[in-house]
Amino acid sequence: MANTFDVHIVSCNVGALTNDFRALCKVPTAGGGITVLGAEFLQESAGTSSLYLVDLGTAGTAVSGTIASGGSIVYAAGVPQAFGAVGTPFVEPTHYIGLKEANVGSTGAISIVSFSYVMGK
Repeated sequence: MANTFDVHIVSCNVGALTNDFRALCKVPTAGGGITVLGAEFLQESAGTSSLYLVDLGTAGTAVSGTIASGGSIVYAAGVPQAFGAVGTPFVEPTHYIGLKEANVGSTGAISIVSFSYVMGK
């Protein structure tokens, strides 16, 4: 079981995305992978996007799984929106974690995704 008392947070400005994905970070080799606890998204302008926190495998070039789904959400400017439940929380070592926009709209130029995690399962 993961140690939920040593929580880490990653925040990245992913910029504008339309029907595309962007790698955010790579899970380190040491530590036995990570368990994602939750994710949020914030953008500077109002809009609609269909967002997913995804596993991009070891190459970081293709989506190999969905970690959490934000679904199709209408975003208010500057208001954080939580992703839905984390469906596949564990991410293997050396895998990339990314954000995917699934062609429902697009994200703004300033679009920040944050996720929290603990090391291990």
